[in-house]
Amino acid sequence: MTIDAHHYRSYTGYAERERGSEDPELTHVGAGTPCGEYLRRYWHGIALSSELGELPLKIRIMGEDLVLFRNGRGEVGLIQRRCSHRGASLEYGRCEEAGIRCCYHGWLYAVDGTLLEAPAEPSDSPLFKNVRQGAYPALEYKGLIFAYLGPADTVPEFPIYDTFEIPGVEMVPYTCSFPCNWLQAQEN
Repeated sequence: MTIDAHHYRSYTGYAERERGSEDPELTHVGAGTPCGEYLRRYWHGIALSSELGELPLKIRIMGEDLVLFRNGRGEVGLIQRRCSHRGASLEYGRCEEAGIRCCYHGWLYAVDGTLLEAPAEPSDSPLFKNVRQGAYPALEYKGLIFAYLGPADTVPEFPIYDTFEIPGVEMVPYTCSFPCNWLQAQEN
C-alpha cells in the first residue's frame, strides 16, 4: 500500500490542539476575585438539609474550606473550618446545644462565630470580646440549606420565588456534582 502524504495535509489536529486559556475574571471565585466578589452577593444552595446530621459537614465553596453544622436548638451554622485558637479542623468538632465545640481544646462557637466558652478562661476574659470564628449566614428552606458569603452589611433578603410556592406542587431537593467550573455548568 502506498501512502500519499499530500492527502493528509488537510488534517489540522496537531496545529489546533491548543485551546485558549481560561478567563480568570469569570472562572475564579476565590476571595478577592471579581467573579468571586460578585457571586458572594447572592444566597447559594450549599447542602441538603438531610445531609446535616449529628456530625459537622465539611464543604468547600467559592474556594473556602468551611464547616456546616446544626446546633442542639436546630440552628444552622456555617463557619471557617480551622478553629481560631490552634487551627484544628472543626469538621471533627462536636455539635452541642449552643454551637460547635472544637475537638482540640474545647472552644465552643455559636452559629454566628461568637466564642461562647474557652476552658480554663474566666467568664470575664477579654478573649470573649476579641476572638470570633469566621462565620456566614445560613438558613434552611424546603429541604435545602442556603448561605450568603458576602459582606455582613450587604446581606440581601432571602428570595422566595413564585415557582417555590406553586399550590399543589411539592419541591423535591436534590444535588448534582459537576466536575467543572461553575461557568461551564451555567452555560449549558
